[in-house]
Amino acid sequence: MDLIVIAGAPGVGKSTLCVALSRALGSPYLEFSLLRQPHLDATWSNASPDEHEMAWENLQFVVRNYLRHGYRNVLVTDLRDERVRQVSDVFGDLDYRIVTLVLTDASELRRRISERREGFVNADAAVSWNAAVRARPPLPREMVIEADRMPVDALIKAIGV
Repeated sequence: MDLIVIAGAPGVGKSTLCVALSRALGSPYLEFSLLRQPHLDATWSNASPDEHEMAWENLQFVVRNYLRHGYRNVLVTDLRDERVRQVSDVFGDLDYRIVTLVLTDASELRRRISERREGFVNADAAVSWNAAVRARPPLPREMVIEADRMPVDALIKAIGV
């Protein structure tokens, strides 16, 4: 596989899964927010649609550059759902899979977000995001996994890589 996109709302376990998959597969792991961070101030108050688009273009280049240099199973996470919905348009020529993690228990998601001291800390927004992802139909090549308290090794097995 060329590309694995790990999607879902903040707090569902995307980063934890990406770290484990990266180790297991020896694959590069890219967090989209890290491509945005260098050109944003500490509070991201200068975030804009233009800078978001620039970072999205950078991500496309970085993924294709890794593939050009022989890497496989490039892991990408931390995309807004509207970007996840664009994966088939932008990366449709690649062998890719989208793995979307959701939580069925909103209180568990609230708990996870409330324990954070940095990053995405808006529990209401995370719960709304998770509900919206659960409500929409699956995308092409997307598997949606209910990840409530599912151990990482079970998630990896469910993905089948």
